[in-house]
Amino acid sequence: MIGKLVFGAAIALVAMLSWSDIGLRSAAACNRINGCGMDTLLESRGMMDSGKMSEAMAAGKANMDAFKRLRDAERKAPPRRR
Repeated sequence: MIGKLVFGAAIALVAMLSWSDIGLRSAAACNRINGCGMDTLLESRGMMDSGKMSEAMAAGKANMDAFKRLRDAERKAPPRRR
């Protein structure tokens, strides 16, 4: 009997804590009128218009090419002896 009461109290406590966290999290996530998604879209659009996105894409491609050249050089190199 006491075991069932303790188990029920533990379940109720976990349910209350998780339910209150969910409520607080959703309210703190985004409280803008247009929503946070709109901020992301406007930021992306601004980057496209200013040319920063093209610069970032070119830098990323150059970085990937450098890593591929390094990987290929490591594959061609003879194995090291220990």
